[in-house]
Amino acid sequence: MRERLLDATIACVIELGYARTSTIEIAERAGVSRGAMLHHYPSRAELVAGAIEHLTTRRIAEFVAASSRFRDDAALADNIVDLLWSHFESSTFDAVLELSMAARTDPELAQVIHPLERRIDAVIAHWGRELFSRYSSSPENFESERRFVFFLMHGLAIRRRGGADPAEIDATLEDVKSAIRRTRERLTDAATSKRSRPSNGRAGHSHGGEQS
Repeated sequence: MRERLLDATIACVIELGYARTSTIEIAERAGVSRGAMLHHYPSRAELVAGAIEHLTTRRIAEFVAASSRFRDDAALADNIVDLLWSHFESSTFDAVLELSMAARTDPELAQVIHPLERRIDAVIAHWGRELFSRYSSSPENFESERRFVFFLMHGLAIRRRGGADPAEIDATLEDVKSAIRRTRERLTDAATSKRSRPSNGRAGHSHGGEQS
């Protein structure tokens, strides 16, 4: 029953928006009585938060599983950007975006949605560090770069939903991939060069005492 309630809630938020999503509509779609629903979720905000967390948990598991299959090769930048963009293209993001806007004037909703948003951001940040932190010149620079890419994609996702030219969005994503590739290649080449550089030992003087 919980599963049906959570799935019905997500469907309502995506199709109708938060303002038009009612507990009556959710109960009808889930095929349960309103009393049974309220027993598990006393308020609409708690029900919506539970539904988003349910879907988010599933999405995060898929996200981590997909990223764990990536190889550390030339395609890594493209794969990671495509996977991150798929998060912003998903119905999950549609629902979270809808609820984020509604929470601006709904303190009860804000209280349950904002912690969930921070959890999603933290998971994506951790995943980014695992995959890419070694390709940045310092941990501080990586955090700055990571935030830039994340918020850029967040903005692109909102612009796409607002009717922006898809070709321009695709071109911007290609720019992001190119920038990550160049950074990765530069730092990889620097590391390779450092490993191949001869040491500053005193090998050249090893025979100095043999002249006698």
